Amino acid sequence: MYGIEYAFVSNRQEHLKLLGKIVLGRAFFLPPFKVNSALDHEARFVHVVHGNSRLFVPNSQLDISTSDSFILKCEKFANHWLPNENESLNEVLIIHFYPDVLKYVYDDKLPGLFSSEKKINPGPVEKIEMNEMIDNFVNSIRYYFDHPALATDEFIKIKVREIILILMNSDHSGKIRTILSNLFQTNEYEFKEIIHSHLYEDLKLQDLAHFAGLSLSSFKRKFKSVFETSPARYIKTKRLEKAESLLRATDQRVSDVAYDCGFNDLAYFSKTFSSAFNCSPSEYRKTALSQSSN
Repeated sequence: MYGIEYAFVSNRQEHLKLLGKIVLGRAFFLPPFKVNSALDHEARFVHVVHGNSRLFVPNSQLDISTSDSFILKCEKFANHWLPNENESLNEVLIIHFYPDVLKYVYDDKLPGLFSSEKKINPGPVEKIEMNEMIDNFVNSIRYYFDHPALATDEFIKIKVREIILILMNSDHSGKIRTILSNLFQTNEYEFKEIIHSHLYEDLKLQDLAHFAGLSLSSFKRKFKSVFETSPARYIKTKRLEKAESLLRATDQRVSDVAYDCGFNDLAYFSKTFSSAFNCSPSEYRKTALSQSSN
């Protein structure tokens, strides 16, 4: 993971540590590529200086663009970084949160915001509205990645406390406070919830197995026992059902219908749809319109 996230550009230091752990990190990389990982006793604040991605977690997905920020609690995720038009490098700033490091940052007096007496299950990720405080924070630490000798332990501790304060001041809905209070508690998901949350997205079976915490072979066996059919057949059937509904009820272009239903290859979509409905998507729409006008 770190080999991908913390590449070196022009021999520049790209991470700063406390207690031997990376706490402030900056990643440069050339997209496209995909990262699948599971945060174990770790959470993150991420700011995208430059780049675009689709971030998938077990029960949802989030579109991320240049200048966006988000907080990700202890969770499994898959991040699909999209290619840039000019083939430029992405730049991403990452603040890592660990229980022992946070305790050290706050001099063994961890604020109450990091704990909750209520049994709650917050979403695993929360996007943070763009604001001047985050922009100023990012600009204030970029210099220290280029001059790491100036980044003392006390400086890093101050910056961690500062980003926590910024997150609290940016919390207009209360969702960030909820995540912070359950930062290192991994959510539990029903198997069907994971599947149905990603039926129409560009994820492979390996990604779904990753979210379910299973090997690919175990995932397929579990899927067959739950849905009484294979993953490929079930997912294809559900995608075609949605495509049929959109063609009948909307005026979306066929290519947009295909994309919205998880088909990224228009030719494959047309072939699959024709095989299932004995006509092309365009022909199906014409027939449906004709029937509804009679």
